[in-house]
Amino acid sequence: MGQGDRVIPQVRGLHDGLEEAGYVNGKNINIQDIRAESARELHGLLSDAVRQEVDVIVATSAKEAAVAKQITRKIPIIFVPSIDPVGMGFVKSRAHPDSNLTGLSFTRGIEDNGKQLMVFKQVVPTLRRVITFHDGQIAAKTSSNVLAALNRVAQNLQIHVTLHPASSSADAVRFLDRVPRNAIDGVFVICNATFRRLGRLAERAAEKSASLFGCTTTQVADEGALMTYTPDIYYLGYRGAWYVDRILKGAKPHELPVEAPTKFELVINLKTARKIGVTIPPEVLILADRVFQ
Repeated sequence: MGQGDRVIPQVRGLHDGLEEAGYVNGKNINIQDIRAESARELHGLLSDAVRQEVDVIVATSAKEAAVAKQITRKIPIIFVPSIDPVGMGFVKSRAHPDSNLTGLSFTRGIEDNGKQLMVFKQVVPTLRRVITFHDGQIAAKTSSNVLAALNRVAQNLQIHVTLHPASSSADAVRFLDRVPRNAIDGVFVICNATFRRLGRLAERAAEKSASLFGCTTTQVADEGALMTYTPDIYYLGYRGAWYVDRILKGAKPHELPVEAPTKFELVINLKTARKIGVTIPPEVLILADRVFQ
């Protein structure tokens, strides 16, 4: 499942992983790519697909997995990835899913969001005032736990965080439009499917001379975010193909533990840094996995 007309990294990874495992679409596997702009549209399209008795559903975000869970308790659902799959109610535990859902998590735990803010501060040492956008529609337990962990780290770093729920990237842009220039140093996004496209938000942040923390390498390389410190989304999709293969060969979702990312990548865009007047410490640049000029 996906959104819009762009093939997102985890979908590309999924297709590559399936191909490497020997699957050829239209030959020994039939892949139906469902794209929707809203949860309501997705619910309708996915309901139609379920009536066709599909063997497995791959959800590219927690929000999509939640819709799929509403529709079926029998068909295996693989999320690639999901934030806090336990808190979202998808699995009983990461080691023992005990449901028809399993897959890959976006973080190792809620503390990773605090770690991301710490790395943001290392990349931008002058960071003091940060607007944090989060999806207000995410499960209350997950949202409150993540924000509490983030606030603890922010206090230790002496960063003043202003929290704002956003239902879309466009909603975040509208809020940022009302923020005076030079009133903030950074924009931090708690990553999920709501913030898949950050181009307009990056433009607004740059107009405010604020650094934007992105969610994917693509957002840093092509959309104007200053940096990111997240798992390789393409690889999460690639690993998702392993789950699909296991399911198609007879495994049950409750037999397949949720996999957590083992490596986070630091990606920095120096062109964006120059544009907003940020000087990144040389010792940080040396540690970066990828640097775009």
